[in-house]
Amino acid sequence: MPKLFISELKPNLEIASLFVASEKQLRTARNGTVYLDLKLLDKTGDISGKMWEKAVEASAGFQSGDIVYLRARTELYKDRMQLSISEIMPVPAGGYDPADFLPVCPFDRDALFERLGKLLSGMADCFARRLCEAILADPEIMTRFKLAPAAKSMHHAYIGGLLEHTLSVITLVYRICNHYPDLDRDLLIAGAFLHDIGKISEFVYDTHIDYSDAGRLVGHMVLGTQIVEDKIRTIEGFPEETSLLIKHLILSHHGEAQFGAVRLPASKEAFALHMADDLDAKMNAINRILANSAADDSTWTGFETIFGRHFFRGFPKQNDGAAGDETSEAGSIADPA
Repeated sequence: MPKLFISELKPNLEIASLFVASEKQLRTARNGTVYLDLKLLDKTGDISGKMWEKAVEASAGFQSGDIVYLRARTELYKDRMQLSISEIMPVPAGGYDPADFLPVCPFDRDALFERLGKLLSGMADCFARRLCEAILADPEIMTRFKLAPAAKSMHHAYIGGLLEHTLSVITLVYRICNHYPDLDRDLLIAGAFLHDIGKISEFVYDTHIDYSDAGRLVGHMVLGTQIVEDKIRTIEGFPEETSLLIKHLILSHHGEAQFGAVRLPASKEAFALHMADDLDAKMNAINRILANSAADDSTWTGFETIFGRHFFRGFPKQNDGAAGDETSEAGSIADPA
């Protein structure tokens, strides 16, 4: 059976296809009816699904994270597509192509990794550079680094997303340091490279992206600090001050305690890293929102709960035969000026 992807769905269609049931929950409607509420995924996006009949029986037949076959009707609800499901069942291993379900970085990961190495090689501080080189030279860490997503769903939530996001933040940091030359460039570059390194252990990503036990119990900032400490112990004479400053960048890069920061940014470099990280994450998320609404003729997206707003998609362009300026995520990993 050909796979019908989420990005291909339109309202009022009867469909039969395979998806990842990444989240499921039995809920009770206002009229007392128990229904099954699902978040369904494939490599092109996610969609909500509701099953109103035989919900309890259906829910018992599969687990969160399973690949499921379902029959459903597409419908619009509050400006968002969702599925009204009539049938759902698990699909056994071997009955699907895993490549249909995990999105992948849109760029050549080998090229991204090569560019990353070149940017890190320009560091003047010998200890910061040796720390980064030690991590780059670790095959186990780098294999996972090239594969890991940068988030479960918010931004760069795809295979290779961590590499793409890290390179983008390093690129932003170079430009920030050119504008603010009093910043410690090498410290900030090292922090940009290492700020999310703990995400190699924070996520699992076989059929879908989810948190590992270590990710839920400890989190990527602490996991990343442990990786850095392990490598620092192998570098003779590594300055304690440099160690503290790099670990502070990792532990504070989320900016605020409410967003998971272990410490608030307490140096100019920590604050600059937080802003660069936040900017890149949000621009990637907004680009995804706009791309997912590309088939809609509206000048506005639907309401985005996580941002608390609609996003303006632009006024309709007149087709005058001239080539328009197009932007893409490629701009997020341009060479530093």
